[in-house]
Amino acid sequence: MNRKKSELKEWAKEHLKGVENTLFPSFTKDMKNLDEDGIRLDVRQSIKHGFFSAMCATETGLSLSETKRFVEIAADEAKGKILVSVSLILDSFEDNMELMEHAEKSGVNGILLGYPPSFYPHSAAEVYEQTKRFCDATNMHVIIYPSPHFHFSKFHPSGFPLEILEKVADLENVVAIKVGELGLFAQCHALVGDKILVGCPVERYAPLLTAGFKMQWMGAGCYEVFQSPEKPFLTQYFKLLLDGKFNEAMEIYWKLTPARVIFEEQFNKTVMSGTYNFHQQKYYQWCVGGNGGLTRQPAMKVHDFEMQATNMAFNMIGIVPRQNTEEFYMGRSIYSKMDHTPVASSMNSNGI
Repeated sequence: MNRKKSELKEWAKEHLKGVENTLFPSFTKDMKNLDEDGIRLDVRQSIKHGFFSAMCATETGLSLSETKRFVEIAADEAKGKILVSVSLILDSFEDNMELMEHAEKSGVNGILLGYPPSFYPHSAAEVYEQTKRFCDATNMHVIIYPSPHFHFSKFHPSGFPLEILEKVADLENVVAIKVGELGLFAQCHALVGDKILVGCPVERYAPLLTAGFKMQWMGAGCYEVFQSPEKPFLTQYFKLLLDGKFNEAMEIYWKLTPARVIFEEQFNKTVMSGTYNFHQQKYYQWCVGGNGGLTRQPAMKVHDFEMQATNMAFNMIGIVPRQNTEEFYMGRSIYSKMDHTPVASSMNSNGI
């Protein structure tokens, strides 16, 4: 995809539109290596769902070399059929820079720019300088990520130094900002909405933000919890909102209520702690055809009662989820290659 850096803001107005999902790495049965077939399956599923872009979640228990290979596989499988972005939230600026450079060479389209957990700036200017350094070093489009989990609350109660936001928005390849809190969304829209796109990943806010603030992109998130490739409710609902068909969109919005209630109950109790339950999100994806499988420890767990609640939500919105839980734990790609011949019992009819 040939895009001039100076034209990315205009490019985004046309192409950064729709719903962006999240890609998670898959592993071999012993968890020692990446499962390339599983990753490729998830990219193909993202395309089938109708997502316009898929973001590689890189803070998921990978070494730097594995992270580079993960995004390389995703970009190769996408090959122009879907945009691919990468989250830059690794442990150091050096690792983030190396990953960003590799991602660009591999054909990745954009980055979600975060900051290392150890970054402890003493001024808002330091935040701007690091942001500018990364933007200057790539020709990919950049989405700013003002997460409240970075150490910036000393500069502003929102968790991001708003005094630098207009300068950040002026950077040539900054095309958007991802905001999850409504007050911050409104202020970002007021400050820089005429320069860059302002997006929110929270599905329940989409009717308000598309109608009142002209939001055109939502993500990245594990939106498979709301749909299947055969019944792409969420992508349809968001497109209807963008097309101005509000009443039709709201019919789907209300239909998704059971999934929304259960998803938010499961998701919200973890997200503000600064982490995500990757096992749970991979379970959502597996239920509707994704690869599934677990991520490496340490990782939050998904329990049987949570799986049952998720299954109930899918059934209530008219989607029949996959049933073989063993396949989820292995991952579809690995499970399909295993020998499932029943082992003959050595016991006699008396159980001896």
